[in-house]
Amino acid sequence: MKKKKRKTLKDIHKRHQNLMGLLKQDPGNPLGNHTISLEVKDNNDLLLNIASLLEVCVFALDGNGLLLSPNNQNVTKHDSICRVLELVLNILPSSQMDFMDYVTEKLTNLDNTTTKSPKDHQL
Repeated sequence: MKKKKRKTLKDIHKRHQNLMGLLKQDPGNPLGNHTISLEVKDNNDLLLNIASLLEVCVFALDGNGLLLSPNNQNVTKHDSICRVLELVLNILPSSQMDFMDYVTEKLTNLDNTTTKSPKDHQL
């Protein structure tokens, strides 16, 4: 039983080391916070993502779908919302969720094996 547990833990550790998710441990942070990375093509793409988030907030507050500043007259609600939705899709933590499902499955299997152990029934 201990061998199986050790193998399972080693397997989980190996998968955790290779996890390609967004959430990364920040060793320089004394609070133990994590950092996330977001892929952008260039600085303009980063600026566009930030602007889209702000535009959607303005549209939500304004309600009529128009930005009043002359600099932003050509911005449409549809384009801003689409960019924000794409951004949200890109930051969904699918790798972490797959890893958590894997860990849950392995731990459940260990629990099931432990409860079925004949040593437990000899008490």
